[in-house]
Amino acid sequence: MSMPSRRNPVRRASRLRLPIAALVSAALLVTGTAQPAYAEPADAAPAAAIPNDDVVIESRLRNLLHPMLTVAQDTQVRALVRNAVSRQFDGDTNALLSTVVSEAEESFIVDPNAPEWVALKNGIAQFQNINGYAYEPQIYIPNQDEGVIPQDNVVMAVAPADEQAISTTGYTLDPNGQIRELDTPVTEAYAETYELWVLSVNEQIDTGGDTVVTTTQVADAEQAAGSDDARKEGGDAGVMAVCNPTGLRNNRGHEYLRQFRVPDPGSFGGLFEGKLEMKVIVIGSGGAIIRSAYFGKIKKKHLRNWQYPDLFLTSWDRAQLGDVWGYLWYEADGGSTISVTLNIKVIGSVTVSWQKRDDSAGDAPVWFTESTYQQYDTGSVEFTVCSTGGDGGTGYDNFARTGIASASSTYPGYSPARVNDGSTNTGLGGEHSWANDWGTYPPNNPEWVQVDFGVDKTFRRVVVYTSQGYPIRDFDVQVWNGVTFVTVASVTNNTSLSVTLTFSARTARLVRILGRSGPTHQPGYVRVNELEVYAV
Repeated sequence: MSMPSRRNPVRRASRLRLPIAALVSAALLVTGTAQPAYAEPADAAPAAAIPNDDVVIESRLRNLLHPMLTVAQDTQVRALVRNAVSRQFDGDTNALLSTVVSEAEESFIVDPNAPEWVALKNGIAQFQNINGYAYEPQIYIPNQDEGVIPQDNVVMAVAPADEQAISTTGYTLDPNGQIRELDTPVTEAYAETYELWVLSVNEQIDTGGDTVVTTTQVADAEQAAGSDDARKEGGDAGVMAVCNPTGLRNNRGHEYLRQFRVPDPGSFGGLFEGKLEMKVIVIGSGGAIIRSAYFGKIKKKHLRNWQYPDLFLTSWDRAQLGDVWGYLWYEADGGSTISVTLNIKVIGSVTVSWQKRDDSAGDAPVWFTESTYQQYDTGSVEFTVCSTGGDGGTGYDNFARTGIASASSTYPGYSPARVNDGSTNTGLGGEHSWANDWGTYPPNNPEWVQVDFGVDKTFRRVVVYTSQGYPIRDFDVQVWNGVTFVTVASVTNNTSLSVTLTFSARTARLVRILGRSGPTHQPGYVRVNELEVYAV
């Protein structure tokens, strides 16, 4: 199979976030569906364009500014809102305005018939139908959970329709009950110091059939990779120490999404976006959805660092799922659910379920034959994967092929890596075989070469290939039982260039060939050209 060129993990592609409208346009190009052309009468007025949801939402949020600032003059209402926000009902420092209204009225701290209160409730009701979808307006207080100081004169802002905005206008109420703009825009720096109430809509995320994952925020990726505590928090399955140490996959091995991060979370929205909600869809080469996962609300400053979901995806059966998977990432913003056809790199055209306001975070192909030590980059999301176990099947039936070979000693130029490089050439020489070094010779001091699978394998058969003219004469097949190596098969007076040995099933991580003697005319050197290990 021809392999794609490796990406330099240090250099990132330019970050691009596509709005859903652009995605739908791209879908039409992918599917080849053309828009019908209609000849309009000359005097027909053009149809008015339907504003997108974000524009309508911003307009209706602005209608809430005056009533909300007015009722926030009441000390008890401010206390009730702050309490509701602190409960973080969906994982962020926000509270639905419907909740605020309900709790204020049941607490009898407001007059439900007061003009400003009625105006507030009428404004909330306007969100029940925005282009056919019901949204929930809310109050979001950035950094409330990090100790911003409450103020008597509430400063309020409206989340802009432009999610890329990094500042907006702040508003207060003057002594005459009129809205006054702040002299300077409110920014992220402002919200880190002063309390800011942001009017926005709640991102009602349809998790549907998604796997919902709670990730662990780890500030230092290098520390996380080597820390026992981080491994416990992140989950053992995805830590590279227990993944196949070679970085290679076995067919039908367990595939994990080990970690991910968003180096530039600001590309998905500024201060007013709140925590980000990342999703991923993993797609097989046949277009089948392998797994879709939702990672919940994560603060932008945490997303810059590695998140460790250690998410089990499925067993990678090459016969069923092919040799390449596509990882499609996006940031969930909610809205009505639609179907979008996308052109995924290498995979091709795929139709997925999307929410109207979701933002694309790009996609990247992952090949079965690539090292799991590789870091992938969609242009917005960086991630790594991990593989454990596997049984061969339609991939490498020979377990030794994906292991790491080592030896007790090595004659210069005769690398241990020759014993599992896939070549059964029995030619003489270092390009074909391993041989022990000079100075310590069999039979008085047996020499060995071994293969470490990285994980336990169950096997019943080994095949040993040796060198023409210099066949290994006496040797043992040994397996590691967790304490020591035990012999499962022995050969004496061999003259063949390949020897097949079967024995009762053994489950072990390491298989060793212990050479007790080389050929009669050179007993001090044992040579192994290839070692194969099979389940049956």
